[in-house]
Amino acid sequence: MAEGTRERILDAVVRVLVDQGVDRLRVRAVAQAAGVSVGAVQHTYPTRSQMVHAAMDHVSAGFTAGLLEAIDADRSPEKNLLAVARLLAGVEDAGRPAAVVWLAFTSLACTDPVIAAAHRSAWQTLENGLAHLLAQLNPATTRDDAALLLALLDGLAIARATEPERMTAARAATIITGHVRQLARRRPCSSEETA
Repeated sequence: MAEGTRERILDAVVRVLVDQGVDRLRVRAVAQAAGVSVGAVQHTYPTRSQMVHAAMDHVSAGFTAGLLEAIDADRSPEKNLLAVARLLAGVEDAGRPAAVVWLAFTSLACTDPVIAAAHRSAWQTLENGLAHLLAQLNPATTRDDAALLLALLDGLAIARATEPERMTAARAATIITGHVRQLARRRPCSSEETA
């Protein structure tokens, strides 16, 4: 199959997920959205799980490039962390498709062992990256701080994808900035506090 056709199918999978949801993700709907035959879609991605997994890989490639571009060695650690956090939380409306695909991917991870393994790996990579950025921001932060930040950003991304009227871009940005600034001010725990 030509690479252009595969790209059209992947773009169509993302559009169907965003516009119709994972319940309506069917070979026929993807074929219609891509302008290809049902057979072309079935040959490339025979199952819904395979379509969602491929869509996740598809949006992740662009998302990862965006995360790497968001980090600038000439900027402060706080500004770098805020830029990455905004992307992970889907603050900008352009991030909604990736958030919707992530939700579909996550829901299938509950029952599909292949997707579950990919989900765990992606989640761990994101947590590691946040831990690295947090250590640059404030050496007193911990891996648990990275896990908490990732959970906060994931929750904001879900809210931005599913209820943008309640969780506006401005509100999400304010929440992120407040949390990052709290982490920046954290002082190391004394040995008495940890005992």
